[in-house]
Amino acid sequence: MSLSLLPVDDRVSVSGQLDPSDMKEVAAAGFTAVVNNRPDGEAFFGQPKTADLKAAAEAAGLQFLDLPFSGPRATPDQVRALADLLARGDDRVVAFCKSGMRSALLWGAASLANGRSIEEVLQGARLAGQELSGVAELMTGLARAARG
Repeated sequence: MSLSLLPVDDRVSVSGQLDPSDMKEVAAAGFTAVVNNRPDGEAFFGQPKTADLKAAAEAAGLQFLDLPFSGPRATPDQVRALADLLARGDDRVVAFCKSGMRSALLWGAASLANGRSIEEVLQGARLAGQELSGVAELMTGLARAARG
């Protein structure tokens, strides 16, 4: 696989920006869902439009979830949406943003909302090259708000 999909656990990987042309490769790797955490227009050039990503994902047989946010400003609703997807069971998910950091943060908050410990979340993120210890409180708060 030429894509850089970095696992944070046995079912979820994070990535930097994906392109519509990547969706067939994502599906061929056994993933069933793609989560976009990058808002349209964040980059002046080179960033595909969400509509094109969604069309390519669905054409490849993938579920597409659009949960964009800037910086660390995920919402409890976004955390809940990802937590619900992860709680369904067998979906293998790729979440992407510019670098993978926002996607790791959202996965971390959703995982906490689903009952994982902060230690498991921090370790999973580290496996993918993402250090989330500085946003542990934020993730915990988002998880609490998503459950409430």
